[in-house]
Amino acid sequence: MRKATEYEAVKKFPLFAGYLEHFNQTSIDNDIPGMLSFFYIQGQLAVPYIRLPWGPSHLDPRVHCFWIQSSRTGKSIAWEFVGDILKDCNIPHDLYTSGTDAGLIGGFEIETDDEGNKETVLKEGMLVGRKALNFDEGSIILNPNKHSQETVLYLQSACNPVGSNNNTLVKHTKLGRIETESLVSLWITTYPPAGVKEYVLTRGIFQRVLLYWSHWDLGRRMNVSQIRAQSAMKSIPKLSVDYSDITDYFKNLDTKMRNRVLNLTETSFVEWDAMERKEQEELLQSCMTEMFSADDGTFYPAMYDAIEDYYSLLTGLNPAITNVVASFIPAMENNTVIFATHMALLDDSWLITGEHVDMAKDILYDLFKNLILWLEDEVEIGPKVAEKAAQRGKWATAYHQVESVELGNRGEGWKMKSKVLKVYETQNDCSRGSAYNNFDKWGEGLFDNAKDGRIAFIRIKEGAE
Repeated sequence: MRKATEYEAVKKFPLFAGYLEHFNQTSIDNDIPGMLSFFYIQGQLAVPYIRLPWGPSHLDPRVHCFWIQSSRTGKSIAWEFVGDILKDCNIPHDLYTSGTDAGLIGGFEIETDDEGNKETVLKEGMLVGRKALNFDEGSIILNPNKHSQETVLYLQSACNPVGSNNNTLVKHTKLGRIETESLVSLWITTYPPAGVKEYVLTRGIFQRVLLYWSHWDLGRRMNVSQIRAQSAMKSIPKLSVDYSDITDYFKNLDTKMRNRVLNLTETSFVEWDAMERKEQEELLQSCMTEMFSADDGTFYPAMYDAIEDYYSLLTGLNPAITNVVASFIPAMENNTVIFATHMALLDDSWLITGEHVDMAKDILYDLFKNLILWLEDEVEIGPKVAEKAAQRGKWATAYHQVESVELGNRGEGWKMKSKVLKVYETQNDCSRGSAYNNFDKWGEGLFDNAKDGRIAFIRIKEGAE
């Protein structure tokens, strides 16, 4: 996948780029989780105020992440930075390592007072209420010996839109019925346990989270070690955005969103603060069509383009997993609207435009492509020199069969990347996803990259053939 600096949202929003600089000081070479962590925090910040209408139902702004990566590659330490931001912005958060179903949803306990009187008391679980919840070792969710299918269903329910019936967590016990809602955002990390790919294909929890998988070979590990070595015995360099600027952004955004709701509903802060959760939810849903608006001229065309691009990744896919992968697309559509809303928040705008949708798709398309490639085939480690040369030759051949164009002051010889990929697919009888995978693995170093509007172009580097 691309470096964070290549994404349009990072280029457009200095605050977002500055956040990633701080994240990368803590968790090196984990750009994509860094971007996701920003929206994870912002989603939990926004969940008390924002509902996004969609026909007879709605979405909420939370972003749930499941990060699968080798051990000792920066997953756990990333939470140190994320947790600091949450703490300094007064966003409730907690860490879950292991426990029972009662630990997640809650349970009744019998308490005895000093006089010997017994009372049944409900103890809340970790999925109850509003918080950013970190599962630091997500493999426990995948282990049927430790966690029942019922537990996974609780997690799925917690990911459903806040304020919907599907978000209600219900558990029947001998001492009574437990029914509660969850406003939790899930941040789940794990090493790649055996059988995880089959689990992803058969369990609904993965259609409710953004799944990011990344392979770390020895070369990547050594590169990170060398980067870390450069910072030894030195003070931390001044970054483009101060840490306080990041926390101030989130605190100010909290106030803006709350005031927006109060103004739209003509509610005072004292009234809002005194309301029960159910009353607040009714208020939010009553004004959700006014909270944000879509720019008719750009929002819907950009959404259609995004959907078309997501479906294009299914072209030529192994029939054995096509239907399963296709079932992820509704979640990608939902997340496109959610991320576009996040982009509008970054843009300090209550109008969601096509540009916001494009920036959302820019990230989500790569995530979806990465998921498909992982499910379709394991990443090959250490390709032989002869194989590398052969693959580079195939890319050069495909490139030379596409007509070149001139891109203004960037000169001649540019060719549409999509057309080169299409020629490669045809010549090598492979899927779109495999073509992208092979381009990232073998073709990337051959070409310079440029964009003209939404269209990506490549040009072969001088002396690269």
